[in-house]
Amino acid sequence: MESAISAANSGAASGDALTVLIGAEGGIHIVSHSDWPLDRLAAERGARMAYRVSHSQADGKVRVDGIQGATVCHLESDDPGARARDLLRDRPQYLLETRKGA
Repeated sequence: MESAISAANSGAASGDALTVLIGAEGGIHIVSHSDWPLDRLAAERGARMAYRVSHSQADGKVRVDGIQGATVCHLESDDPGARARDLLRDRPQYLLETRKGA
């Protein structure tokens, strides 16, 4: 996931999906711009594991979907701006201090 976010932040084309297939012997095959469902592409290419990495400019999220046999995994990054707003939402942006006798 860290590699996918790093690639997105470095200016990799947004909206383009990159698929990584790992064969039975451990060989890696990378496919770009594939609209095939991940499970079908893995079966067609004889891959034991497959990952699809995508970056959406609209919401700023990076998504990684993985499949190995019947096991499926989905990871999604937070939008950094939304995360900051969530962290700072209920915190005052200022501090009022009153002094007696000043």
